[in-house]
Amino acid sequence: MSGSGPSALHKIIYTIAVFVIKPAMKIKYGFKTDKVPDIKEPFILLSNHTTEDDMCFTAMAVRGHMYFVCGEHLLRNKLYGKLLRILIDPIPVPKGGASLEAVRSIYKRLKAGDNICMFPEGKRSFHGETIPSSVALGKLVKSAGCALVTYRIQGGYFTYPRWARKHHRKGHIEGHVVGVYGSNELSGMSAKEITDVINRDTYENAYETQRIKMWKYRGDNKAVGMEHILFICPKCKKMDTIRSDGDFFFCSDCGMNGKYNEYGFLEGKELLFDNVLSWMRWIEPEFDKYAEGFKDGELMYTEEGVLLYHMRDGYRNEDILTDTLKVYKDRMEIGTKDNGEAAGVFSYDDISSLSILYGNILLFTHNGVYYGLTGDRFRAWKCARLWHLIKGDTSDPSREI
Repeated sequence: MSGSGPSALHKIIYTIAVFVIKPAMKIKYGFKTDKVPDIKEPFILLSNHTTEDDMCFTAMAVRGHMYFVCGEHLLRNKLYGKLLRILIDPIPVPKGGASLEAVRSIYKRLKAGDNICMFPEGKRSFHGETIPSSVALGKLVKSAGCALVTYRIQGGYFTYPRWARKHHRKGHIEGHVVGVYGSNELSGMSAKEITDVINRDTYENAYETQRIKMWKYRGDNKAVGMEHILFICPKCKKMDTIRSDGDFFFCSDCGMNGKYNEYGFLEGKELLFDNVLSWMRWIEPEFDKYAEGFKDGELMYTEEGVLLYHMRDGYRNEDILTDTLKVYKDRMEIGTKDNGEAAGVFSYDDISSLSILYGNILLFTHNGVYYGLTGDRFRAWKCARLWHLIKGDTSDPSREI
């Protein structure tokens, strides 16, 4: 069905879904949005990514059908993965894997007259600031020969920060159509110029917006999970000492403590930062300095109880082993064979692509094989940052690679 226009089934399901989700999103988030004007040619809609309901928000902004580009991991979900594949026929993009097939599918559907919706960040934000796209996205839009719509979601970060995992909060979200660019206009722009437009239009700093709006976000256990990404104490600078409990967090070494409040800000007498974004931006150079103190082959730290698994074809995952993950400056090792050698050795040089799913899930392609690492206390961000440093890239490792 893909590439020949949306099927009758997809059109019916899409229409019914949009009809149902409109009141649901208004009740849940008080959501309101601008409408995309009538466009006489196929378009790609690009939006920042803040919640798992972002597809609903963009669908409410568009009159007519769109196909969505989504993370392939969603289609592996045992509860709803198969249903998504059958009912909405999305374009899957592997997290930490190759995506050439996805690009071909995008071009094919646009050529058939379909509209496409993409979230370039790939995943919800850890810290509330939109991660910029590379010029590859501008090249894709330019070569597609279609129109471009840019969209910005505000307020969504605080309802479900990426580190929070299963702890949702209820609060206000709104969406805005920022720009509409026809294919003729885009043909006169370079790929970099298009990328700059996309990054400008979709940029959102949740904390800058929140300091003005001060919307309330109510929920339980609002601080739980933050230690996956806020793992260095700003007071004593010890690593992996931050713990969370309910709405509160503390350092197990020096006792520094605080609260994550209903506005999404941090409260505490000894805190250097009042928000997650500033704390994360401080951690980046601190961790880089820590890593610089080690040579290739030196053990940096260990992570206990980490599961290694294969990401198989057919949307299947296959567990390999659960053991201690040893992280070196140049590689990761997990498990031990009978002869004493590591059961799994993953050199950063041989990892071609990598992505963080949640704060405790790392997906990557090593020598052409697609793997995942996860654990209750596993801090995926640290491994991702090391890989970025090996590649000479000091940008935010939260972004999709």
